[in-house]
Amino acid sequence: MYEDSFRLFKGSDFDFFDIYLEESFTRTIESKNKQIENVNFSTDKGVGIRGVKGFSVLFASTNDISEKSVYEKTKFICDTANPKEGINIIEMPQMSIYSYKGYPVDLDLIKNIIDSVNKTAYKSPYIVQASVTYSDKLKQISILNEEGHLLQEKRTYTLLYIELVAKLDDILQTVRKPLSAMGGFEFLEGINFESLTQEMVEKVEELLKSPRLEPQVMSVVLDSSAGGTMIHEAVGHGLEADLVFESMSVYKSKLGTKVANEKINVVDDACVEKARGSFVYDDEGTRGMRKMLIKNGILNDYMFDKMYAKANNRLSNGSARRQSYAYVPIPRMSNTYILPGNDNKETIINSVDYGLLVKKMGGGQVNPVTGDFVFEVSEGYLIEKGKIKHMVRGATLIGNGPKILQEIDMVGDDFGTEVGTCGKKSQGVPVTDGEPTLRIPKIMVGG
Repeated sequence: MYEDSFRLFKGSDFDFFDIYLEESFTRTIESKNKQIENVNFSTDKGVGIRGVKGFSVLFASTNDISEKSVYEKTKFICDTANPKEGINIIEMPQMSIYSYKGYPVDLDLIKNIIDSVNKTAYKSPYIVQASVTYSDKLKQISILNEEGHLLQEKRTYTLLYIELVAKLDDILQTVRKPLSAMGGFEFLEGINFESLTQEMVEKVEELLKSPRLEPQVMSVVLDSSAGGTMIHEAVGHGLEADLVFESMSVYKSKLGTKVANEKINVVDDACVEKARGSFVYDDEGTRGMRKMLIKNGILNDYMFDKMYAKANNRLSNGSARRQSYAYVPIPRMSNTYILPGNDNKETIINSVDYGLLVKKMGGGQVNPVTGDFVFEVSEGYLIEKGKIKHMVRGATLIGNGPKILQEIDMVGDDFGTEVGTCGKKSQGVPVTDGEPTLRIPKIMVGG
């Protein structure tokens, strides 16, 4: 693949380079108001060509994947062409997380899910809108890098997103449920969508009738079902090497120092079977790996791509990701978790005299330079004298990520995850976040 372009790059003085070929097939089906409103099938293919010297990046992309086109763009990037050794082909290992069956899935199977959600949701007099979005994507990539390795990988993503909107008088409330995996439709086959939708209906009805929570400082228990949104937003981005070394992170120059309670261990792991953020090789061709970012409260590592790794006299730890061939790879999270501890969930809840149990997080804002954040609570319950009471609505968590990490004093032995698409520098990549149940002794809760 692109041998002549490879030789051009080898004759240049770039620190490293890559030619990234991608072909993808995406299908999306959207249903709203009992109607299938959109069925979209799309294919895309293209090449991204990149040379890096120091912190200078020259990049070009095209959907003309011919040898001639790629050679011309490589020639434009390179100052010299000096052919050297040939290409060593490396066979990619085939991992079970990339298996799928019946791709693409029969549309009738997807329609059955949509019908089941609608049938259950609209039995409630409070539901004013039920939306279902199904998407699957088959993405095949080939990466030719400065090491002369041609790395090939196939990634299959499946996503189902359910949203219910309910109304009571002038109050509108929304509940959402994303389901996604690295793999095919089979991961949805064991789910009872009538039961799942009924649970969502009951939650949103309860939310409509719940009192608002008055702003106050109180204890907060983050349930494992909250899925790690806070660790992703308030901590994870601050450990990505580009933000660290561009002085956009509160964790700059803190390697080896205590940044969290000693019970806190944070990993970013690209090798979790079937997880939405997993991959075999990152988008520069470095093997995906498990990175221990915070160990027993001590900042242990950042997430590096090749460029920032070289600047720090070390090797990449497989954290370079890109949305597609049209983008340059940058340091990104994959599957980011706070690891389980030794505290029992019930013991954590029972220890709170007065506080808030957060079962689901909503949207929010984070300043990575300071770590300050504001997060919406989409499902929260009052705790009084160690007992879970009624649901409350309108709560927000207001605080500082590094400060909260230091103050968390109980870490559950359970674990839960949430899936999503992480946005950074106009690029979106699939991720998973996870955490056990956590106790924050004091935090400002807005109403």
